[in-house]
Amino acid sequence: MVHHSCDLCGRVIHEERFVAKIEVAAAFDPDELTEADLDIDHLEEVAAQIESLESTGEFVLEETGPRFFEYDLCRSCCQQYLKSPITPQKRTRLNFSQN
Repeated sequence: MVHHSCDLCGRVIHEERFVAKIEVAAAFDPDELTEADLDIDHLEEVAAQIESLESTGEFVLEETGPRFFEYDLCRSCCQQYLKSPITPQKRTRLNFSQN
């Protein structure tokens, strides 16, 4: 049997469970191109990065895609979260369920 606990307060959720799904992604506004953006030689930048990779052997993959988070909430924490989702309430430590 699957047991759920609130990821904010840590209490076991017996009946009504709420799920908060959050997506964080870089914002891109294509209408804000400048002359400097158009002057950049992107092929030259890629070639320089490949040359650096070949000479050092170091490869670092930057995380550029969106990140997704999902949290189980009890009714009380859900109500608090809905009032103010990005300001910290009593979130000193998240207690993730073992699901």
